Amino acid sequence: MIGDEEVEEVSRVLRSGMLTSWHGSGSVVGEFEEEFASYVGVDYAVAVSSGTAALHTALAACGVGPGDEVVVPAMTFVATANVVVILGARPVFVDVDPETLCVDPDRVNEAVTSRTKAIVPVHV
Repeated sequence: MIGDEEVEEVSRVLRSGMLTSWHGSGSVVGEFEEEFASYVGVDYAVAVSSGTAALHTALAACGVGPGDEVVVPAMTFVATANVVVILGARPVFVDVDPETLCVDPDRVNEAVTSRTKAIVPVHV
């Protein structure tokens, strides 16, 4: 539902001339990050533009790079594997449980090697 409060917030951003802005105190994005961090009880939060950007940011923050492997579900949106490739690592596809459609934990255990840097468990 979109009410007057949501319309006013969108109008406020449009009137500011900044549809996007650098993260930081005083910006709409900065305000959102600070409020969200407070809401979930952490010191910092980073807003990104998409789920793909979130996956890329998370894996980059974990140091995923060339020579690494990242375990991903065989049934997922292509971005899950694409961000691994963009970082120079290799996606390792694992079958999903036919009932939950999430990665099969037993298959994940079998897929982990000494080169595994991360596991991306996508919730369906």
